Amino acid sequence: MNQPITSNQLTPKQNQFIIHLVADGMTQTESARRAGYSHPNQASYQLIQSPKIIRAIRQARQTHYQGELASLAVGTLRQVMQDDDAPAAARVQASRTVLELAGDLNKGKGDDLSTRSLAEMTPDELGSIIDKWENERVNLAKDVTPGSFKSQNDEPGQPGQGSE
Repeated sequence: MNQPITSNQLTPKQNQFIIHLVADGMTQTESARRAGYSHPNQASYQLIQSPKIIRAIRQARQTHYQGELASLAVGTLRQVMQDDDAPAAARVQASRTVLELAGDLNKGKGDDLSTRSLAEMTPDELGSIIDKWENERVNLAKDVTPGSFKSQNDEPGQPGQGSE
């Protein structure tokens, strides 16, 4: 029942309707008009009532999100992370988003925030994470003098080997 819908299972007009709706971001009526339906209001209503069309729209959206939009999002995150003029909080957030998407952020830790997506967090929780990362970034920037490098076993806030 939930098998993928292929473009050859739809009429050319239905395919065009879905393309205009998903990829071009048009309204349902405008998508039907651009697909060539003579009565676009009625056609768009009928199209979105069809389970086959609904599944095809979902598939097209998923493909669009995972393809072009995902590439654009990654490019935007890269630009923000590399932009020295961007606020530090924005760069940290972009970095956190990339690490979260990669599944590397807080891997293996049991704290509540590590298991939640960014969308589930409150502004205060996001702010605390950004503050924490900003503090870590500042601390790393301070630890560049010879003899102050931390070993992997040192705890945060503990002096590194050779310091003091």
